[in-house]
Amino acid sequence: MSRLHLLKVLFLCGLCLSELRADDLEIDADTPEVQSQFHAAFLEARTACAEEFLLPYANVLQFNNTGKLADETDLTSMCYFRCFFEKAGLVENFRLVPNIVRKYMWPATGDSIEYCESQGINEQNACKRTYAIAQCAMMRALTDARNKPMV
Repeated sequence: MSRLHLLKVLFLCGLCLSELRADDLEIDADTPEVQSQFHAAFLEARTACAEEFLLPYANVLQFNNTGKLADETDLTSMCYFRCFFEKAGLVENFRLVPNIVRKYMWPATGDSIEYCESQGINEQNACKRTYAIAQCAMMRALTDARNKPMV
């Protein structure tokens, strides 16, 4: 096989692989009714978790804007985020739910899902472990959002 022929084959294989990868990341848009149901479920999860953990909404806003807590040792806030991410369907058994994360949080690409799931993997405390995953996901979402041009 000539070098040129081999390069052509490798190029075509690369195109096929990139097409498969792009298809894997396609996100089917939900209908407005389904979106409304998800948003209502998120609000319900947020409310239930805030009542359970008596967390000031300012802590949630700070996390949503910075990806961090004011006090990174605040176990109550970490448990709130565990509660919210699980009740909202974003995390199940310390694993991000890709289709929900990509539709309602950020369109995670590359190894983001796997990388974030690996955060806190050795942590014995469930709240700390889920918070590590949530924090990674939020940091990646915030970074991706800042790097996307505004239309």
